[in-house]
Amino acid sequence: MNARTMMLLGGALLLSSALSATADTAVKNLYQLRCTKCHGADGTGQGKIADLLDPKPANFTSAKWQASRTDAQIVDSITNGHESKQKLSKKMPYFGTRYSAVEIEALVTVVRGFKKP
Repeated sequence: MNARTMMLLGGALLLSSALSATADTAVKNLYQLRCTKCHGADGTGQGKIADLLDPKPANFTSAKWQASRTDAQIVDSITNGHESKQKLSKKMPYFGTRYSAVEIEALVTVVRGFKKP
């Protein structure tokens, strides 16, 4: 491999890394914007309005909760939302019409990232 090719590959890797970091920041901002008021910034399910909700928001830090859900189930929850058990309670909203499949998959990664041992 010549020096020019190595420089091009190095530049491509740096660009890929920068794009990945930008995408990571964007999805974390999306979580902050849409999810924290219920699930909390730390994913514990203790957001500002969590006490008003029934059922309570999921605690993403729980290893038990994490083990009980597949990625496909989390995608479904984000995409389609959840009905509330009580008519007067708010429900998990659906985001399938607001966000792309790629954004929703990225949110699953954020949710999985809250898992504690």
